[in-house]
Amino acid sequence: MNIGKYLDWQFRPTTWLTLIVAMVCLACAFVLPDSFGDKNSPIENVQMLVVAFGLYVTCSAKDRKCLYVFASLCLFFILAREVNYGRTLIIFADPENANKYPKWKDMEYGWLAHACVGLYMVWLVVYFIWRKVWKEAWDVLRTIRIPASDLLLAVLGMAVGVAFESLHNCLSEELGEVVLYVGGVGILYLYSRNKLKPVE
Repeated sequence: MNIGKYLDWQFRPTTWLTLIVAMVCLACAFVLPDSFGDKNSPIENVQMLVVAFGLYVTCSAKDRKCLYVFASLCLFFILAREVNYGRTLIIFADPENANKYPKWKDMEYGWLAHACVGLYMVWLVVYFIWRKVWKEAWDVLRTIRIPASDLLLAVLGMAVGVAFESLHNCLSEELGEVVLYVGGVGILYLYSRNKLKPVE
């Protein structure tokens, strides 16, 4: 099988945007104070704006409705995760550690959070199977070329985020996530707006 025919390395406006964001984030990693990597920081708020724009992209898609509804549900889950399912919005952090919040088990109704998240994830699986989202996703992968340059930048952003999370470097982790989200939303835009070439 010729894998090359499924890949499109063309640089598009979304690719350049992700690349510029990656370069800005790289510079920011050297000049911004570590506090910019805290919960509810400007960087995390930028992430949420990017994901919110991704929600607009998927919700306004004209075709493959089931696929993009599923993508919207996933993006909403990411938004909820970014605010710790609301915990970072309604509960004050430890004054000595901006990233430390009470554990759900220590909160009176904390058990509800785990139950709601679990139900939401079950609903994602049910919707994926019930609406045969996998068929639409496979059809897209089979017939439309993958924006490889955008995907590579998004994967690099994810790799940076995971690597620095293990090193407890919150600033670089959050900056890596910005690149991941910008690249990911760019890919969703290209697919949903039919900006990619078909497989030949």
